[in-house]
Amino acid sequence: MKISIIRGAFQNPFELQNYSPLKEEFDITAISSKYPISSNIDLPLIKLWSPTDLPNFQYRNQILNRLLVDAQKLRNLEKIIKGSDIVHVAETYFGYTHQAIVAKRRGLVRRIVSTVWEVIPFNNEGIRGRKEYKRLAYESVDRFLAVTEKAKQALIKEGVNPEKISVINMGIDLDKFKPNKEKKESKDINILCVARLVPEKGIEDLFEAFLKIKEKNNKVKLTFVGSGPLKKELTGYKNIFVKSLPYQKIQNEYQKADIFCLPSRETKTWAEQYGMCLIEAMACGLPIVTTNSGAIPEVVGDAALIYHYSNVKELKTNLEKLISSETLRQTLSKAGRKRAKEKYDRLKISKQIGEIYKSLNR
Repeated sequence: MKISIIRGAFQNPFELQNYSPLKEEFDITAISSKYPISSNIDLPLIKLWSPTDLPNFQYRNQILNRLLVDAQKLRNLEKIIKGSDIVHVAETYFGYTHQAIVAKRRGLVRRIVSTVWEVIPFNNEGIRGRKEYKRLAYESVDRFLAVTEKAKQALIKEGVNPEKISVINMGIDLDKFKPNKEKKESKDINILCVARLVPEKGIEDLFEAFLKIKEKNNKVKLTFVGSGPLKKELTGYKNIFVKSLPYQKIQNEYQKADIFCLPSRETKTWAEQYGMCLIEAMACGLPIVTTNSGAIPEVVGDAALIYHYSNVKELKTNLEKLISSETLRQTLSKAGRKRAKEKYDRLKISKQIGEIYKSLNR
């Protein structure tokens, strides 16, 4: 079977690691823009020009989306995917998803699968043309793979037939993300946050809570791994570190940490869709403090202390609970590793995806 996995500018190794185990069984090719999030994936890759490859300028994405409905379109995509048994896209409104639908309607490809992360029903419909893109996707996509039950319910509310939806999580390499058995004992407590350094991730909330904790405890340290506009605001403080690391090395930061925190917020148009970093933290045996934003409670289950997003007081309290109790840290650590093994092993998930592909080719 010929499988074309299209991710455009959003191609990344975090998701694509769930497909690479299938390359021995299927003829799989990934297709991205010229400059995606990352080209470091373990699959054959074709790069096509996209409007997202244009040099950044003020309001670039807003302008391009209004001109093109969605800027995630790829030049000559139809030619590349012609003859595919399955074209695997993402979401219902992306430009390349619409291109794949048009190709199917012209008889150039057989089936379309779409992975859906969005957890807010009727989101991304403010731009002219997006509702039509989504309506055509509801009709033409053969199978939706919702990464959470919350994403599935959002699709159902938008009118998608539940029989066309399968819930399949995204997983990670559990041999790479695992607890550090040789970790040295230390009186310091290291808190880790892996996220884009943007307001919606709650970075400012964690920063504020940490400064209050540090007033009474100088043994705590906070490391941010990521990049974004808030980076400058976080630098220059004692016991606070900001790093940028490639995905191939990021497990080292988890293995050095004692506590993981993802303080994601929520707005009318954005909520945490998944949080791969939460799965990585669980797999590495880190106790977690996080929020009730979007699909987070579904993802972490009983392996985290959860507070209401944007509540800095609750965030501080939960962090202090873990800082002061080694027993609680160990309890959540074991629960997280167990949950990661049961639900987020990429090898198990790749098999589920492979079965979907086979079922659509019968």
